[in-house]
Amino acid sequence: MGSTLLMRKVFLLSTVFLVSILLSCKKDGKLSPDFDNGNLSIIFTDTFSIESTTIEDAPGRTDLAIRHLLGVYNDPIFGIKSSSIYTNVGISGETNFGFNSTIDSLVLELGFVDFYGNNTSSFNVNVFELASPLSSTTTYFSNTYSPVQNTLLGTVSYTPGASDSTLRVVIVDPTLLSNIQGTQQYADNSAFNTVLKGLYIVSSDTAGGIPVIAQGAGAIASFDLSSSLSKLIVHYTDSSSTSLQENLILNNDVKSYARFINDYTSTDIEKHLTNAASRDVNRTYVSAMNGVRSKIEIPNIKELAKEGNISINKAEITFTLATGTDASPDEILSSIFLTGIDENGTPIILPDDPLFEGLDHYGGTYNATTKSFTYNITKHIHQLVTGTGTDYGMFLVANGSVTSANRIVLNSENSAISKIRLEITYSKL
Repeated sequence: MGSTLLMRKVFLLSTVFLVSILLSCKKDGKLSPDFDNGNLSIIFTDTFSIESTTIEDAPGRTDLAIRHLLGVYNDPIFGIKSSSIYTNVGISGETNFGFNSTIDSLVLELGFVDFYGNNTSSFNVNVFELASPLSSTTTYFSNTYSPVQNTLLGTVSYTPGASDSTLRVVIVDPTLLSNIQGTQQYADNSAFNTVLKGLYIVSSDTAGGIPVIAQGAGAIASFDLSSSLSKLIVHYTDSSSTSLQENLILNNDVKSYARFINDYTSTDIEKHLTNAASRDVNRTYVSAMNGVRSKIEIPNIKELAKEGNISINKAEITFTLATGTDASPDEILSSIFLTGIDENGTPIILPDDPLFEGLDHYGGTYNATTKSFTYNITKHIHQLVTGTGTDYGMFLVANGSVTSANRIVLNSENSAISKIRLEITYSKL
Protein backbone atom coordinates (compact mmCIF):
# COMPACT_ATOMS: atom_id res chain seq x y z
CA MET A 1 0.00 0.00 0.00
CA GLY A 2 2.87 2.36 0.77
CA SER A 3 4.19 2.29 -2.79
CA THR A 4 0.71 3.02 -4.16
CA LEU A 5 0.33 6.07 -1.91
CA LEU A 6 3.80 7.29 -2.85
CA MET A 7 2.99 7.16 -6.57
CA ARG A 8 -0.19 9.25 -5.93
CA LYS A 9 1.86 12.13 -4.49
CA VAL A 10 2.93 13.19 -7.95
CA PHE A 11 -0.72 14.00 -8.80
CA LEU A 12 -2.13 16.49 -6.37
CA LEU A 13 -14.11 19.81 4.17
CA SER A 14 -16.77 19.75 6.58
CA THR A 15 -17.66 16.94 9.00
CA VAL A 16 -18.74 13.84 7.10
CA PHE A 17 -20.83 11.08 8.58
CA LEU A 18 -22.24 7.86 7.15
CA VAL A 19 -25.94 7.05 7.03
CA SER A 20 -28.03 4.22 5.62
CA ILE A 21 -28.79 4.69 1.91
CA LEU A 22 -32.47 4.57 1.02
CA LEU A 23 -33.45 2.44 -1.94
CA SER A 24 -35.38 4.97 -4.01
CA CYS A 25 -33.73 7.27 -6.57
CA LYS A 26 -34.63 10.37 -4.57
CA LYS A 27 -36.54 10.16 -1.31
CA ASP A 28 -36.83 12.24 1.84
CA GLY A 29 -36.28 10.59 5.18
CA LYS A 30 -35.19 11.10 8.78
CA LEU A 31 -32.12 10.53 10.84
CA SER A 32 -32.77 8.64 14.03
CA PRO A 33 -32.34 9.81 16.71
CA ASP A 34 -33.29 13.41 15.92
CA PHE A 35 -30.68 16.14 16.39
CA ASP A 36 -31.44 19.29 18.42
CA ASN A 37 -35.09 18.27 18.78
CA GLY A 38 -35.58 18.58 15.00
CA ASN A 39 -35.50 16.39 11.96
CA LEU A 40 -32.74 16.24 9.36
CA SER A 41 -33.98 15.58 5.85
CA ILE A 42 -31.97 12.72 4.33
CA ILE A 43 -31.99 12.44 0.55
CA PHE A 44 -30.49 9.85 -1.78
CA THR A 45 -29.98 10.48 -5.47
CA ASP A 46 -28.33 8.67 -8.35
CA THR A 47 -29.76 10.78 -11.16
CA PHE A 48 -26.95 13.29 -11.78
CA SER A 49 -25.71 13.22 -15.36
CA ILE A 50 -22.09 12.23 -16.01
CA GLU A 51 -19.91 12.94 -19.04
CA SER A 52 -16.82 10.87 -19.87
CA THR A 53 -14.23 11.74 -22.51
CA THR A 54 -11.23 9.70 -23.64
CA ILE A 55 -8.15 11.91 -24.08
CA GLU A 56 -4.47 11.32 -24.72
CA ASP A 57 -2.08 11.20 -21.79
CA ALA A 58 0.77 13.66 -21.62
CA PRO A 59 4.27 12.16 -22.02
CA GLY A 60 5.64 10.88 -18.73
CA ARG A 61 9.15 10.83 -17.29
CA THR A 62 10.59 7.39 -17.83
CA ASP A 63 14.14 8.19 -16.71
CA LEU A 64 13.06 7.84 -13.05
CA ALA A 65 11.64 4.35 -13.49
CA ILE A 66 13.48 1.31 -12.18
CA ARG A 67 11.66 -0.97 -14.60
CA HIS A 68 11.65 -0.36 -18.35
CA LEU A 69 9.38 -1.77 -21.04
CA LEU A 70 10.60 -3.38 -24.25
CA GLY A 71 8.74 -4.96 -27.14
CA VAL A 72 5.79 -4.54 -29.47
CA TYR A 73 2.19 -5.80 -29.27
CA ASN A 74 -0.84 -5.35 -31.48
CA ASP A 75 -3.73 -5.08 -29.04
CA PRO A 76 -7.07 -5.99 -30.68
CA ILE A 77 -8.74 -2.96 -29.05
CA PHE A 78 -5.96 -0.44 -28.45
CA GLY A 79 -3.92 -1.00 -31.58
CA ILE A 80 -0.16 -1.26 -31.84
CA LYS A 81 1.97 -0.23 -28.89
CA SER A 82 5.72 -0.53 -28.51
CA SER A 83 8.56 0.46 -26.22
CA SER A 84 12.30 0.74 -26.65
CA ILE A 85 15.09 1.34 -24.12
CA TYR A 86 17.96 3.83 -24.16
CA THR A 87 20.66 3.32 -21.55
CA ASN A 88 24.18 4.29 -20.65
CA VAL A 89 26.56 1.56 -19.47
CA GLY A 90 28.62 2.07 -16.33
CA ILE A 91 31.52 0.50 -14.45
CA SER A 92 31.58 -0.27 -10.74
CA GLY A 93 35.27 0.53 -10.25
CA GLU A 94 38.42 0.45 -12.32
CA THR A 95 38.13 -2.22 -14.96
CA ASN A 96 40.45 -5.20 -15.34
CA PHE A 97 40.07 -5.36 -19.11
CA GLY A 98 41.36 -2.88 -21.67
CA PHE A 99 45.07 -3.30 -21.02
CA ASN A 100 47.05 -6.17 -22.53
CA SER A 101 43.78 -8.07 -23.05
CA THR A 102 41.57 -9.12 -25.94
CA ILE A 103 37.81 -8.49 -25.85
CA ASP A 104 36.09 -11.60 -27.20
CA SER A 105 32.44 -10.54 -26.95
CA LEU A 106 29.87 -8.54 -25.02
CA VAL A 107 26.64 -10.09 -23.75
CA LEU A 108 23.74 -7.85 -22.78
CA GLU A 109 21.43 -9.40 -20.18
CA LEU A 110 18.19 -7.90 -18.86
CA GLY A 111 16.36 -9.31 -15.82
CA PHE A 112 12.74 -10.14 -16.71
CA VAL A 113 9.87 -9.01 -14.44
CA ASP A 114 6.55 -9.33 -16.28
CA PHE A 115 4.88 -8.96 -19.65
CA TYR A 116 1.71 -7.81 -21.36
CA GLY A 117 0.33 -9.43 -24.49
CA ASN A 118 0.97 -12.81 -26.06
CA ASN A 119 3.75 -14.45 -24.08
CA THR A 120 4.08 -17.31 -26.57
CA SER A 121 4.74 -14.87 -29.39
CA SER A 122 8.34 -13.94 -30.22
CA PHE A 123 9.75 -10.63 -31.37
CA ASN A 124 13.21 -9.70 -32.56
CA VAL A 125 15.39 -7.48 -30.37
CA ASN A 126 18.08 -5.35 -31.99
CA VAL A 127 20.86 -3.47 -30.20
CA PHE A 128 22.57 -0.32 -31.50
CA GLU A 129 25.06 2.12 -29.99
CA LEU A 130 23.93 5.61 -28.98
CA ALA A 131 25.40 8.52 -30.91
CA SER A 132 26.34 10.15 -27.59
CA PRO A 133 25.91 9.23 -23.91
CA LEU A 134 22.69 10.20 -22.12
CA SER A 135 23.17 13.23 -19.89
CA SER A 136 22.79 12.76 -16.14
CA THR A 137 21.30 16.27 -15.91
CA THR A 138 18.75 15.91 -18.73
CA THR A 139 15.11 14.93 -18.21
CA TYR A 140 13.93 12.16 -20.53
CA PHE A 141 10.26 11.50 -21.32
CA SER A 142 8.30 8.68 -22.93
CA ASN A 143 8.40 10.53 -26.28
CA THR A 144 12.07 11.57 -26.19
CA TYR A 145 14.19 10.45 -29.13
CA SER A 146 17.96 10.17 -28.74
CA PRO A 147 20.15 9.78 -31.86
CA VAL A 148 21.65 6.34 -32.45
CA GLN A 149 24.33 4.94 -34.72
CA ASN A 150 23.35 2.82 -37.71
CA THR A 151 25.53 -0.23 -37.07
CA LEU A 152 23.61 -3.22 -35.72
CA LEU A 153 25.60 -4.57 -32.77
CA GLY A 154 23.53 -7.66 -32.05
CA THR A 155 20.12 -9.26 -32.51
CA VAL A 156 18.07 -12.07 -30.98
CA SER A 157 14.56 -13.53 -31.16
CA TYR A 158 12.95 -13.17 -27.73
CA THR A 159 9.91 -14.95 -26.25
CA PRO A 160 8.68 -13.64 -22.86
CA GLY A 161 7.00 -16.95 -22.06
CA ALA A 162 10.15 -19.04 -22.49
CA SER A 163 11.35 -21.11 -19.52
CA ASP A 164 14.37 -18.82 -19.26
CA SER A 165 12.91 -15.36 -19.78
CA THR A 166 16.16 -13.43 -19.29
CA LEU A 167 16.89 -11.40 -22.41
CA ARG A 168 20.37 -12.11 -23.78
CA VAL A 169 21.90 -10.39 -26.80
CA VAL A 170 25.44 -11.25 -27.92
CA ILE A 171 27.44 -8.32 -29.33
CA VAL A 172 30.32 -9.28 -31.58
CA ASP A 173 30.78 -6.14 -33.65
CA PRO A 174 34.55 -6.08 -34.29
CA THR A 175 34.84 -2.29 -34.42
CA LEU A 176 33.16 -1.81 -31.04
CA LEU A 177 35.16 -4.63 -29.44
CA SER A 178 38.38 -3.15 -30.79
CA ASN A 179 37.46 0.30 -29.44
CA ILE A 180 36.72 -1.07 -25.96
CA GLN A 181 39.88 -3.17 -25.94
CA GLY A 182 42.00 -0.02 -25.99
CA THR A 183 45.39 0.23 -24.36
CA GLN A 184 44.50 1.06 -20.76
CA GLN A 185 42.02 0.25 -18.02
CA TYR A 186 39.01 2.53 -17.46
CA ALA A 187 38.84 4.45 -14.20
CA ASP A 188 35.31 5.90 -14.39
CA ASN A 189 32.14 6.05 -16.46
CA SER A 190 33.23 9.14 -18.38
CA ALA A 191 36.32 7.33 -19.61
CA PHE A 192 34.38 4.23 -20.56
CA ASN A 193 31.61 6.20 -22.30
CA THR A 194 34.15 7.49 -24.79
CA VAL A 195 34.38 3.98 -26.27
CA LEU A 196 30.81 2.77 -25.60
CA LYS A 197 28.42 5.71 -25.63
CA GLY A 198 25.41 3.68 -24.56
CA LEU A 199 22.90 1.20 -25.97
CA TYR A 200 19.60 1.48 -27.85
CA ILE A 201 17.52 -1.69 -27.40
CA VAL A 202 14.49 -2.01 -29.67
CA SER A 203 12.23 -4.52 -31.36
CA SER A 204 13.14 -4.83 -35.02
CA ASP A 205 9.48 -4.18 -35.82
CA THR A 206 9.71 -0.67 -34.33
CA ALA A 207 13.18 0.45 -35.41
CA GLY A 208 11.81 2.29 -38.44
CA GLY A 209 9.07 4.15 -36.57
CA ILE A 210 5.47 2.89 -36.66
CA PRO A 211 5.46 -0.87 -35.91
CA VAL A 212 4.13 -3.46 -38.36
CA ILE A 213 2.81 -6.57 -36.63
CA ALA A 214 -0.25 -8.81 -36.91
CA GLN A 215 -3.16 -8.28 -34.52
CA GLY A 216 -2.75 -10.33 -31.35
CA ALA A 217 0.95 -10.91 -32.01
CA GLY A 218 3.90 -9.78 -29.93
CA ALA A 219 4.31 -8.79 -26.31
CA ILE A 220 5.77 -6.03 -24.19
CA ALA A 221 8.11 -7.24 -21.47
CA SER A 222 9.15 -5.40 -18.33
CA PHE A 223 12.80 -5.52 -17.25
CA ASP A 224 14.40 -4.40 -14.00
CA LEU A 225 17.63 -2.62 -14.92
CA SER A 226 18.54 -2.22 -11.25
CA SER A 227 18.57 -5.98 -10.76
CA SER A 228 21.84 -7.88 -10.53
CA LEU A 229 20.46 -9.92 -13.45
CA SER A 230 20.71 -6.85 -15.70
CA LYS A 231 24.22 -6.16 -16.92
CA LEU A 232 26.61 -6.03 -19.85
CA ILE A 233 29.12 -8.87 -19.53
CA VAL A 234 32.58 -8.34 -21.02
CA HIS A 235 34.22 -11.61 -22.03
CA TYR A 236 37.94 -11.14 -22.52
CA THR A 237 41.29 -12.94 -22.59
CA ASP A 238 44.17 -11.53 -20.56
CA SER A 239 47.89 -11.48 -21.41
CA SER A 240 48.30 -15.02 -20.04
CA SER A 241 45.53 -16.31 -22.37
CA THR A 242 43.14 -16.83 -19.46
CA SER A 243 39.44 -16.39 -20.31
CA LEU A 244 37.78 -13.97 -17.90
CA GLN A 245 34.64 -11.88 -17.64
CA GLU A 246 33.60 -8.64 -15.98
CA ASN A 247 30.12 -7.18 -15.42
CA LEU A 248 29.24 -3.62 -16.39
CA ILE A 249 26.24 -2.02 -14.69
CA LEU A 250 22.85 -0.74 -15.88
CA ASN A 251 21.49 0.19 -12.43
CA ASN A 252 20.25 3.45 -10.91
CA ASP A 253 23.74 4.95 -11.09
CA VAL A 254 23.42 4.88 -14.88
CA LYS A 255 21.02 7.04 -16.89
CA SER A 256 18.34 5.17 -18.84
CA TYR A 257 14.80 5.68 -20.10
CA ALA A 258 12.09 4.10 -22.28
CA ARG A 259 10.38 5.57 -25.34
CA PHE A 260 6.76 4.62 -26.13
CA ILE A 261 4.74 4.48 -29.34
CA ASN A 262 0.93 4.18 -29.21
CA ASP A 263 -0.59 3.78 -32.66
CA TYR A 264 -4.41 3.94 -32.55
CA THR A 265 -4.93 3.81 -36.32
CA SER A 266 -8.32 2.27 -37.24
CA THR A 267 -9.33 1.73 -33.59
CA ASP A 268 -12.27 3.07 -31.63
CA ILE A 269 -9.75 4.96 -29.47
CA GLU A 270 -8.76 6.92 -32.56
CA LYS A 271 -12.44 7.76 -33.12
CA HIS A 272 -12.75 8.97 -29.53
CA LEU A 273 -9.63 11.12 -29.78
CA THR A 274 -10.93 12.75 -32.97
CA ASN A 275 -14.50 12.97 -31.63
CA ALA A 276 -15.77 10.99 -34.63
CA ALA A 277 -19.53 10.53 -34.80
CA SER A 278 -19.01 6.78 -35.35
CA ARG A 279 -17.20 6.26 -32.02
CA ASP A 280 -18.65 3.79 -29.54
CA VAL A 281 -20.26 6.14 -27.01
CA ASN A 282 -20.90 3.23 -24.66
CA ARG A 283 -17.22 2.96 -23.79
CA THR A 284 -14.43 4.96 -22.23
CA TYR A 285 -10.75 3.99 -22.08
CA VAL A 286 -7.69 4.06 -19.79
CA SER A 287 -4.26 2.69 -20.69
CA ALA A 288 -0.72 2.68 -19.34
CA MET A 289 2.40 3.58 -21.36
CA ASN A 290 1.17 7.19 -21.25
CA GLY A 291 -1.61 6.17 -23.60
CA VAL A 292 -5.08 7.49 -22.79
CA ARG A 293 -7.05 8.56 -19.74
CA SER A 294 -10.73 9.28 -19.13
CA LYS A 295 -11.96 12.72 -18.13
CA ILE A 296 -15.04 12.55 -15.89
CA GLU A 297 -17.37 15.53 -15.48
CA ILE A 298 -20.55 16.04 -13.46
CA PRO A 299 -21.88 19.18 -15.16
CA ASN A 300 -24.90 19.80 -12.91
CA ILE A 301 -23.45 18.91 -9.52
CA LYS A 302 -23.74 22.47 -8.22
CA GLU A 303 -27.50 22.28 -8.65
CA LEU A 304 -27.52 20.69 -5.21
CA ALA A 305 -26.58 24.07 -3.74
CA LYS A 306 -30.01 25.40 -4.76
CA GLU A 307 -31.58 23.18 -2.12
CA GLY A 308 -30.12 25.38 0.61
CA ASN A 309 -27.69 24.54 3.37
CA ILE A 310 -26.73 20.87 2.86
CA SER A 311 -24.05 18.41 3.90
CA ILE A 312 -22.85 15.57 1.69
CA ASN A 313 -22.98 12.44 3.81
CA LYS A 314 -21.61 10.07 1.21
CA ALA A 315 -20.77 10.18 -2.50
CA GLU A 316 -19.50 7.19 -4.46
CA ILE A 317 -18.79 6.77 -8.15
CA THR A 318 -18.54 3.33 -9.76
CA PHE A 319 -17.00 2.27 -13.08
CA THR A 320 -17.64 -1.19 -14.55
CA LEU A 321 -15.56 -3.21 -17.00
CA ALA A 322 -17.00 -3.42 -20.52
CA THR A 323 -18.09 -7.01 -21.17
CA GLY A 324 -15.61 -9.17 -23.08
CA THR A 325 -12.69 -6.72 -22.96
CA ASP A 326 -10.64 -8.82 -20.54
CA ALA A 327 -10.27 -11.86 -22.77
CA SER A 328 -6.87 -13.58 -22.63
CA PRO A 329 -4.15 -12.58 -23.28
CA ASP A 330 -5.27 -8.96 -22.79
CA GLU A 331 -5.04 -8.71 -19.02
CA ILE A 332 -6.78 -5.59 -17.73
CA LEU A 333 -5.18 -2.66 -16.00
CA SER A 334 -6.39 -3.42 -12.48
CA SER A 335 -4.87 -0.38 -10.79
CA ILE A 336 -6.39 2.95 -11.82
CA PHE A 337 -7.03 5.97 -9.67
CA LEU A 338 -9.28 8.96 -9.71
CA THR A 339 -7.72 12.41 -9.48
CA GLY A 340 -8.89 15.98 -9.52
CA ILE A 341 -7.87 18.44 -12.24
CA ASP A 342 -6.42 21.92 -11.77
CA GLU A 343 -6.88 25.02 -13.93
CA ASN A 344 -3.98 23.88 -16.16
CA GLY A 345 -5.53 20.49 -16.87
CA THR A 346 -3.01 18.73 -14.63
CA PRO A 347 -4.02 15.81 -12.36
CA ILE A 348 -4.13 16.74 -8.66
CA ILE A 349 -4.87 14.78 -5.52
CA LEU A 350 -8.51 14.69 -4.41
CA PRO A 351 -9.32 15.45 -0.76
CA ASP A 352 -10.59 11.85 -0.48
CA ASP A 353 -7.29 10.41 -1.73
CA PRO A 354 -5.75 7.65 0.42
CA LEU A 355 -2.78 9.95 0.98
CA PHE A 356 -5.12 11.86 3.30
CA GLU A 357 -7.88 9.41 4.19
CA GLY A 358 -6.48 5.91 3.65
CA LEU A 359 -7.62 3.19 1.27
CA ASP A 360 -10.54 2.12 3.48
CA HIS A 361 -12.14 5.53 2.84
CA TYR A 362 -11.10 6.00 -0.77
CA GLY A 363 -11.71 2.52 -2.18
CA GLY A 364 -10.64 2.19 -5.80
CA THR A 365 -9.66 -1.47 -5.50
CA TYR A 366 -10.75 -3.65 -8.41
CA ASN A 367 -13.64 -5.94 -7.46
CA ALA A 368 -13.13 -9.12 -9.50
CA THR A 369 -16.65 -10.35 -8.71
CA THR A 370 -18.53 -7.28 -9.95
CA LYS A 371 -15.70 -6.29 -12.31
CA SER A 372 -15.87 -2.73 -11.10
CA PHE A 373 -14.06 0.08 -9.28
CA THR A 374 -15.83 2.23 -6.67
CA TYR A 375 -14.34 5.48 -5.36
CA ASN A 376 -15.46 7.48 -2.33
CA ILE A 377 -15.49 11.15 -3.38
CA THR A 378 -17.57 12.52 -0.52
CA LYS A 379 -15.26 15.37 0.44
CA HIS A 380 -14.66 16.34 -3.18
CA ILE A 381 -18.40 16.58 -3.93
CA HIS A 382 -19.00 18.50 -0.69
CA GLN A 383 -16.37 21.07 -1.68
CA LEU A 384 -17.93 21.50 -5.12
CA VAL A 385 -21.47 21.90 -3.79
CA THR A 386 -20.53 24.30 -0.99
CA GLY A 387 -18.33 26.42 -3.24
CA THR A 388 -15.05 25.71 -1.44
CA GLY A 389 -13.61 23.90 -4.47
CA THR A 390 -13.38 24.70 -8.18
CA ASP A 391 -14.72 22.10 -10.58
CA TYR A 392 -12.46 21.22 -13.50
CA GLY A 393 -13.60 17.60 -13.59
CA MET A 394 -11.70 14.43 -12.67
CA PHE A 395 -9.34 12.02 -14.39
CA LEU A 396 -9.24 8.23 -14.37
CA VAL A 397 -5.52 7.56 -14.77
CA ALA A 398 -3.39 4.42 -15.06
CA ASN A 399 -1.34 3.67 -11.97
CA GLY A 400 2.27 2.91 -12.91
CA SER A 401 1.79 4.26 -16.42
CA VAL A 402 5.51 4.24 -17.26
CA THR A 403 6.16 0.71 -15.98
CA SER A 404 3.07 -1.14 -17.26
CA ALA A 405 1.58 -1.81 -20.69
CA ASN A 406 -1.90 -2.92 -19.56
CA ARG A 407 -5.18 -1.21 -20.40
CA ILE A 408 -8.87 -1.28 -19.52
CA VAL A 409 -12.18 -0.60 -21.26
CA LEU A 410 -15.00 0.73 -19.08
CA ASN A 411 -18.70 1.24 -19.64
CA SER A 412 -19.52 4.91 -20.14
CA GLU A 413 -22.49 6.88 -18.87
CA ASN A 414 -24.35 5.87 -22.06
CA SER A 415 -24.07 2.13 -21.61
CA ALA A 416 -27.30 0.19 -21.12
CA ILE A 417 -25.38 -2.26 -18.94
CA SER A 418 -23.74 -1.07 -15.69
CA LYS A 419 -23.10 2.50 -16.79
CA ILE A 420 -21.01 4.92 -14.72
CA ARG A 421 -23.00 5.40 -11.50
CA LEU A 422 -22.80 8.29 -9.04
CA GLU A 423 -24.67 7.78 -5.76
CA ILE A 424 -25.02 10.68 -3.33
CA THR A 425 -26.63 10.80 0.08
CA TYR A 426 -26.97 14.28 1.59
CA SER A 427 -28.71 16.09 4.40
CA LYS A 428 -30.62 19.35 4.44
CA LEU A 429 -29.43 21.24 7.51
